[in-house]
Amino acid sequence: DDCDGIADWGEEMKETDILFIVDWSGSMGDEIDAVLIALNQFAQNFSDEDVIKWAFMRGPVSEPNHPYNERLELQQDLVGFSDYLVSLANMDVSMQTMSTAFEMMLDAIYIAVHNITATLPKPISDFLWAGQTGSLKYVTESVPPLQNFDISWRAPADRVIVVFSDESTQSYLIPELSVEDVKTAVSGTPQLRLYTFTKSSGSGWNDLAIAGNGSWYKLTNNPTEMYASLMEIIDEICKGTSNE
Repeated sequence: DDCDGIADWGEEMKETDILFIVDWSGSMGDEIDAVLIALNQFAQNFSDEDVIKWAFMRGPVSEPNHPYNERLELQQDLVGFSDYLVSLANMDVSMQTMSTAFEMMLDAIYIAVHNITATLPKPISDFLWAGQTGSLKYVTESVPPLQNFDISWRAPADRVIVVFSDESTQSYLIPELSVEDVKTAVSGTPQLRLYTFTKSSGSGWNDLAIAGNGSWYKLTNNPTEMYASLMEIIDEICKGTSNE
């Protein structure tokens, strides 16, 4: 199977759950359109594959009329393509939602795997968002609430997490997560591939991808380049090799 949606040897594509985690902060203004266009093109390419489920997480998102109340949001848990497309079409993509500054991408990855990893350094029940502790860091909540923030990963499926961010690795949980904490969590997650799209491979982004059996890619504002990179990921997954 060359992963073009057609079974070349009488075999079907394996069940795969794909989660996109997108930095929704104001500094992503130059790249967010390219990311969303590429994600839509990528998903359309596999729209007839029932074995693939799609999910979308974004943060930080600003609450209307409360610019300093920023949250991590599961826009859509794992669903089939049609429901996924409807969910994205109904998503508020106004600049008001992107008037944010506290990119909790480390937290997002950790939360995404906390219910399936065998090597979680600290349980989610040990954490609060920084803004809930009186800190000047204004991440105040998540949707769903932190203690109920579970991705509905399917037991037999391969898992793919793709992260897009233009910032260094950051945590806004209390106690604060380190890159090593998240590396430990992803390295113990079965059937996982973690891919990071960032401006630099530094600050732990490449190390996180390697720990998650994936690769680091350059974040750009060119949707064609982003789409090509996403298709390279699918090719890599299907061949069972790593682009280290």
